[in-house]
Amino acid sequence: MIVYADTSAILKLVVEERESVALAAYLYDVREGGGHLVTSMLLYTELHCAARRRNLPYDQVNDVLTGINLVDVTRSDLMYASALPGQLRSADAIHLATAIRLQADAVVAYDQELLMAAKESGLMTASPGN
Repeated sequence: MIVYADTSAILKLVVEERESVALAAYLYDVREGGGHLVTSMLLYTELHCAARRRNLPYDQVNDVLTGINLVDVTRSDLMYASALPGQLRSADAIHLATAIRLQADAVVAYDQELLMAAKESGLMTASPGN
């Protein structure tokens, strides 16, 4: 099983929020069950920018990133993202386009528009603890 996680999810592993424990348990179960946790390099940028805005230590961000398979965003991801229906923000559209290219089975996120678009694209979705 390939599980694609966006920034709204992975940030909860760096910043303690109500859903953080449930998300960590879900991702642990994915890995223990032989699944693969993936995301695009866009997450790398978004997570470091969020850490800088919140004065979080970069080593904590980097520790979280080591447990995720980061893949490059391709030109075709960007083109496909621009053509996705709905009113997704740019970063969410890029995450979804990348998840589709990678043939992810599920998208883990907490952004409602992204979750709805992922479902409409035929992907399972999860928002543990929500």
